[in-house]
Amino acid sequence: MSCHVATVWRRMRRIIGPAEYLPWNKSRVGLPVCLPCDEHCWRIWFSACNEQGQSDALCVDVDPSDAMNILAFRQCPGLERGGDGAFDSAGLMPGCVLAVDGCILLWYSGMRLRQDVPYELAIGLAISEDGGVSFRKVSEAPVLTAGPDDAGLAHSPMVVHHPDGFEMWYAGGTEWTSFEGRVNPQYSLRCAHSPDGIHWTPAGPVFALAEQGIGAAGRPWFVASERPRLFFDVRGANRFREPTSGEAYRLHHAPLHGKTIRPAEIEPVVFTPVPTADDWDGWMQAYCCIVPFRDSHIMFYTGNGFGRAGFGYAVAEPVSGAEQIPDRGRS
Repeated sequence: MSCHVATVWRRMRRIIGPAEYLPWNKSRVGLPVCLPCDEHCWRIWFSACNEQGQSDALCVDVDPSDAMNILAFRQCPGLERGGDGAFDSAGLMPGCVLAVDGCILLWYSGMRLRQDVPYELAIGLAISEDGGVSFRKVSEAPVLTAGPDDAGLAHSPMVVHHPDGFEMWYAGGTEWTSFEGRVNPQYSLRCAHSPDGIHWTPAGPVFALAEQGIGAAGRPWFVASERPRLFFDVRGANRFREPTSGEAYRLHHAPLHGKTIRPAEIEPVVFTPVPTADDWDGWMQAYCCIVPFRDSHIMFYTGNGFGRAGFGYAVAEPVSGAEQIPDRGRS
């Protein structure tokens, strides 16, 4: 199966908002990652925060052939945040999920609070052997930590399985900056390689943000094609939490040249109809997950306020003469 690279994404609807399915998710829901089970059942894991901002993973099954109608909803044993002192003690946020050799592998971001800066982030891995109903973490330690130049931040993994191993795209920190009494993290994009999905070797930055006037780029999502393409978030450095600042997270994409992207080729993701101020995704669209479906693609993404408005989906609208993308498939 193949489908077109879309330059336009038709906004469909919000799937889950934070006020639904209480008491499990209370303040924010977002960062959806999806694994197709069959034509009528897709399994989505997502982050749900309590009133203290601590996040665990929940799971929802939806029917892609019926406007993402919810089929089942449940908690996920094994995908809770860790205990005191663990690298994921303050939160566990899904990053990417793959089916490999009869198991389901879910890489995630783990958060731990700090005193000098608000937190640090590292990447963990959990494995399910029962179809994604329950998981076990491969280790109490992360599988990928921040490097010496990553400001204590490595997160938002997107993993691709190749015959010779695994490739990860992720966000790495560049610095912490102070603005109006608040300390903000800044991110760039990184890549890494692994023979088994557990032991990783970082391969360096994808592109430099400092030269582009971008505060942060995060949640990369790789889409395979004759010219592979990377989708990711872009935001400003300081006022990205403010709806009217123009600095909030927005989705962008660019073709890859090896392991790098050229800043001149970065383009914003175009949605139709254009979100308005009153929409659940009116001022923020971020943390996307893209899945092939029939002759198109589905994009799941997080809305306003880092998921305070929930998450939803959009459908790719092919453009005549556009580049073809083969189905990335499930390894």
